[in-house]
Amino acid sequence: MVDAARYDWLVCPNRALDPQFMGQAARRLFGYPEEATLHFIPAPTLADPNTRLVIRNALDKAEHVLVFFQEKLGGELGISKTLVSPEFSFDWTLIELIDVDPELSLGRFGILELQTMDFHGSYKHAVQLVSSALTNEPSTFHEYLRSAAGKAALSKKMEGPNLSNVFKRTFYQMVYKFQLAGHSECAGGGFAIPRSVWMSWARHLASPRLLEQQDGSFVLVREGDHAPLLQGNSWIFVFELDKSNHSGSDGTIDSIKLWKVIRTDAETLISLALRDSPELALADGGPISSVTSKARQKIGKLWPDVVPARGREQGPTLF
Repeated sequence: MVDAARYDWLVCPNRALDPQFMGQAARRLFGYPEEATLHFIPAPTLADPNTRLVIRNALDKAEHVLVFFQEKLGGELGISKTLVSPEFSFDWTLIELIDVDPELSLGRFGILELQTMDFHGSYKHAVQLVSSALTNEPSTFHEYLRSAAGKAALSKKMEGPNLSNVFKRTFYQMVYKFQLAGHSECAGGGFAIPRSVWMSWARHLASPRLLEQQDGSFVLVREGDHAPLLQGNSWIFVFELDKSNHSGSDGTIDSIKLWKVIRTDAETLISLALRDSPELALADGGPISSVTSKARQKIGKLWPDVVPARGREQGPTLF
């Protein structure tokens, strides 16, 4: 990742609820061909007679039907805690409908997680200002957001992206859920992240190589590994804002698109993050070598007498 580069950061995960993108991820998890008809059904709409009719007609024609559950769309599904395993909820649970006559028959399920970016600071002030604007002037609210005052309100007491925290918070659950996706009834597991988040992950994964496949997807590989044998069906779906698709004249972006589809597995991620990256950090001239010099600088500011100024002759030192 080039730190000087500018990227689009996405904060609200609901912003990525794009039907086309989610459909592409679902096809990859379940192995549906691109040309096969897929009905992607939000769970709450099952109460609608029209949705039920669509499903019945689709099943009669042997078309694929996936029902999905999400926090605001039917509620999250997941696993309960036990004495030997933690509780986990899945951002998205996709499940195949095989039949509804004479009764419900379900097929495989898929797990899809969605991770955006956290920022340093608190959203409290921004939410308070924006909520007040919506309450006081609802008819001009969107114009306010596009104004200088509105943009300032959205960033009130907010700082830059919390890059390391997002990876540390995500890595454990990503590896754990990729392992859960190995269950015989699970079609596969996926993590969906913006391109900017993927770029920020690179250093945590020892700047991994991506090996391009014939179908346009990629495989995450360790250095020197030319033909990895991956376990299970685990994917990282990297998306970006589709700047070619604007709504109206204000330039608002209303859709996202896949940037890279990357196959991996839990063992590869563990090796990259917990073996390869630390090993490189420990190499001669690596970042671990700078710890004592940084400590010397800080001690010098607190106790100048014992740390001679740069350029002056020094006596023996433990550092």
